[in-house]
Amino acid sequence: MPKKFYITTPIYYPSGNLHIGHAYTTTLADILKRYKKLDGYETYFLTGSDEHGQKIEQKAEEENLTPMEYLKDKVESFKTLWNLLYIDYDKFIRTTDVYHEETVKKIFTKLLEEGYIYEGKYEGFYCVSCEEFLNSDQITKDNRCKISNNAVVVVQEDTYFLQLSKFQNFIENDVLASDFLIPAYRRNEMINSFVKPELKDLSVTRTSFSWGIPINENPKHIVYVWIDALTNYITALGYLQENDSNFNKYWGDKDTEILHLAGKEIIRFHSIYWPAILKGLNLRQPNHLLGHGWILSGGTKMSKSIGNVVDPIKIIQKYGADGFRFYIAYELPTEKDGNFTEDLFVESYNAHLANNVGNLISRTNQMITKYFEGKLNHSVIKMNSVVEKEVISTINNYKKLMDEYKISEATRVVLDLGKTLNKYIEEQTPWTLAKEERFEELEEVLITLQKAIVAVILLLKPILVENTDKMFNDMGISKKQIEIINFDNILEMKFEKIESKQILFNRIK
Repeated sequence: MPKKFYITTPIYYPSGNLHIGHAYTTTLADILKRYKKLDGYETYFLTGSDEHGQKIEQKAEEENLTPMEYLKDKVESFKTLWNLLYIDYDKFIRTTDVYHEETVKKIFTKLLEEGYIYEGKYEGFYCVSCEEFLNSDQITKDNRCKISNNAVVVVQEDTYFLQLSKFQNFIENDVLASDFLIPAYRRNEMINSFVKPELKDLSVTRTSFSWGIPINENPKHIVYVWIDALTNYITALGYLQENDSNFNKYWGDKDTEILHLAGKEIIRFHSIYWPAILKGLNLRQPNHLLGHGWILSGGTKMSKSIGNVVDPIKIIQKYGADGFRFYIAYELPTEKDGNFTEDLFVESYNAHLANNVGNLISRTNQMITKYFEGKLNHSVIKMNSVVEKEVISTINNYKKLMDEYKISEATRVVLDLGKTLNKYIEEQTPWTLAKEERFEELEEVLITLQKAIVAVILLLKPILVENTDKMFNDMGISKKQIEIINFDNILEMKFEKIESKQILFNRIK
């Protein structure tokens, strides 16, 4: 039975245009899904849109539309971007999907019956933009939300509370004392900022607006964002539904590796509220929550008011999906905030894709074609043993790092192998071997390069989806071989005669 991997992005709030942050999280998820699939896992990748709430209701009213009319184009824009980025998701959930709404009602009832939800009254500060009730330390001196910078409002209304205080010990000593939340330093952030001295009970319904899911017990109350939004990870699989086969297959199997990805601004909800909800439902916890940093522009947080927000569609249309995916994978490590400017993008593209990987493939293709008419004799001559060991070591290091979700570091070891192979060309001087007619030595050098480069391409396959087949073809790997190539058989691939040389990664001027 194959190993299983279930990966999710947050569901994105369609109140404005998508930005590079959305593309960042979703591309990371896509890369990890593709890697796991390459490593023999059965995978399931979920993304989607979070479509209820006061902000959506207000935006729709401003445009004289119903909420569903307002949402239509926004949701389609999500899917357009994912298509441009070659995002291979298995399901796109909308919280307005009927099955989700009906299941959220059942989940609310279940938590109520188990004694984890009670009725009460809320009074305090609320940020409409963040869809969040705020504590005093989340508000500036002039009564603005520290995250959105929007003015907060005072809210007083009847509500139902999730009794988070019942989960104090579980969150502090089980969830945040384990390796669930990564990187590790974020656990202390959560404990010090939100868990100690005690967890506050969480308002989970609203009565002051109507665009949401009404509860069965008291329809004037609609389910407030986090029970609605967070439970998408299980409703999308069929939890509490007639067809729950995917839920049993993935979430219901304790051996399934479950990974949530989320930006640091919503880590609290995923590392405190979500584990508490799952505990209340008597369901298993995910294996890991990877909380990544923000993408800065020139060292400054992207903001519409500053005018430094990057439109991912414009970058993709100008430079291609692979260049953008590569920058996300390599230049934006998840454990800290990253930087994106067009100048940084061009510099990285030229250094790593054009000068390293693209140049390596082009030179080797040209020499095999020039000196051996595109076909080397692999059945007689073997690759250099030192380089072979280096390739095997690189594959092992890469897999270890990818299994730890360290995509940037894993990409670096592949680029290092590319540099090694470029250096190998300079040291072996195949053009001199050809001139001196030392063809057996020359063939060993080129066989070594051909095999090692195929390994480089395979390791970059989860990232460079637009050009992978072209890269393999330039090394004499047929379409039939591409379909079966994996980490175990990489050095046993059969090579066809190289018939063409394709343009891969031209330098950007």
